[in-house]
Amino acid sequence: MSAAAIFRRVRRVRRALPRRRARGAVAIEVLVIVPLMLLVLLGFTELYLYMRAASLVEHAAFTLADSIGQMDDIVDDESTTGANSLGALWAAAALLAQPVPLQRDGGVIVTSICDRTTNCGATTSASPSPSMLPGAPAIYWQQAAPWTQATMRSQITAGSVLPAAWPFRNGDAAIVVEVFYRYDPFPLLAGLWPGAPGATTIYRRVYARQRVTKGQAMQLVNPQ
Repeated sequence: MSAAAIFRRVRRVRRALPRRRARGAVAIEVLVIVPLMLLVLLGFTELYLYMRAASLVEHAAFTLADSIGQMDDIVDDESTTGANSLGALWAAAALLAQPVPLQRDGGVIVTSICDRTTNCGATTSASPSPSMLPGAPAIYWQQAAPWTQATMRSQITAGSVLPAAWPFRNGDAAIVVEVFYRYDPFPLLAGLWPGAPGATTIYRRVYARQRVTKGQAMQLVNPQ
């Protein structure tokens, strides 16, 4: 092979080297940047899904408490034949929380609060009229949706009925709605990553005053 041929071959090799180095650099950049971009996208998606679930749980609790506060009483019936039956309330909560699967992974607890000194157990409109004197809040009755998970227990107890800052006067009555939802992170990867760490229970509690039967605690009546 002549010297000229050798020189031309060396020159071609030198020209090819920068292109090969460039292709190698691009490949490395893709291997580094693409996973980071996917991780960021997954993080934003996960944050959105969590915030949406928390918002829907809060919406269900507020709307249900507001609706119950306008009722005369609640019927101890798990069917949905009446708008004020327990069954209708559980169905309404599940509907309000959609697309969050509240019936599968959540729970709802409703508590009626009475004034121990005036209207606990009162069933007639002859209950004493409310006054500005301090009341003694007590649990009148408490009911949970039949699909509420066993680990989701009410935070309304005999020792903690109402917040200290919540004004409760003589003859007052209140309703408390608690909504739970077990949120499992990374739902988009549930099939690829079962049991992903970070599962948490979203909990919202809403207090509401009765706006219909003043001076009388919310009754839980037997179905007719």
